[in-house]
Amino acid sequence: MKSLLLCGMLLILLAGCTQSGSIPVTAEDQQEIEKYIRQEVMSANFGGEIFSAYEILGSDHEKSELYIWALIEEYYREGTNIEQGTGMSVPMVLKVDQTESPLKVLSHTEPRDGSFYAADIKDMFPYYAEKKALNYPTSHVDKLVKEIEAEVDGK
Repeated sequence: MKSLLLCGMLLILLAGCTQSGSIPVTAEDQQEIEKYIRQEVMSANFGGEIFSAYEILGSDHEKSELYIWALIEEYYREGTNIEQGTGMSVPMVLKVDQTESPLKVLSHTEPRDGSFYAADIKDMFPYYAEKKALNYPTSHVDKLVKEIEAEVDGK
């Protein structure tokens, strides 16, 4: 009887940690996400161009939410040099309209800074994505930096 109760509790616990249906993201969807991030999340404070790269940490089909880590950087020309301006590296929740093809990003939410940061992430993200966001490795940020630098070099 104890083992049956223990198995039942374990199944309930595991069900609470899993995703409730993932949102498939096509190449066209990825372009729409990039476009939204570049136009709506951060302004170019030096008059430059916004570049971005992101990683999807998870999604929730029922809530129409994508959980991402985004790196957003501004680059501008100073004489013959290309300089880096404003930038941010942040987890965020994208609210999406899945009825569109490609999907349409409706809004985004970012955690507040400072002592609110961890609590906001816990409130905004489901457990599986929360853990990824709170422990986002520097190596992943480095990969996003390289993606942006390759795009900047190609311009």
